[in-house]
Amino acid sequence: MNKTEKIIAAKEQLMNKWKCSEDIFSGVKNVIIKSDKNFFEMITFGSNAAIRADENIYNWCKDKLQNEEAKNIMDGDILFQIEKKLREFGYALAGENVRYLYINSQSEVKKPNEFLYKWFEKEDMSKLYENKGFDNALNYERDVIAYGAYKDGELVALAGADDYMNNLWQIGIDVLPNYRKSGLATYLVKEIAEEIEKRGKISYYTTWSGNIASTKVALNAGFMPTWVSYYAEHQ
Repeated sequence: MNKTEKIIAAKEQLMNKWKCSEDIFSGVKNVIIKSDKNFFEMITFGSNAAIRADENIYNWCKDKLQNEEAKNIMDGDILFQIEKKLREFGYALAGENVRYLYINSQSEVKKPNEFLYKWFEKEDMSKLYENKGFDNALNYERDVIAYGAYKDGELVALAGADDYMNNLWQIGIDVLPNYRKSGLATYLVKEIAEEIEKRGKISYYTTWSGNIASTKVALNAGFMPTWVSYYAEHQ
């Protein structure tokens, strides 16, 4: 798949998740949907904001957010107003999620040669779960593939992927503190992204704007920022 095809596929997966019959992520105007599944969630691919909101805050969202630019909704005063409204009902924003798609497969990444590497399939996960300290790489529920680096018999870095988004497999990465800045993170993320693509799936990566180290890993491994989302969690 090329860049355009991957973005279209990502939107289709989100449409399925939101149970939408039409593309609500590509328009110019914001789209606000009443939802009984999520109290609040908003997504932008850059052109508009798509928002689903519980009936308790639906009208408020229509009044406050319908005519605002997506980039302004997810920043500053408006974001504060959303947070304040959510708190009235015992919810809070879970934080910013910047989603990256694997676009630049031609990017070159150097393999750190002082480590041993091992692949893990879904059926191997129970054994892999015995290793602690890899909560960013694994969710311990729906992991489908992982790629680890070992030093002197110890697992020191791990990239894992889950299939919560069906054909979009999300990649996570963890590197133990003593082995960071070694190139391991970028190499593992690049390799698992390539493997996912070989299996006919689409790789995506999530971080937030303040996590500069994670952002560099994504960019250096060939990922491109594609959409941003926020959602509410019950407190």
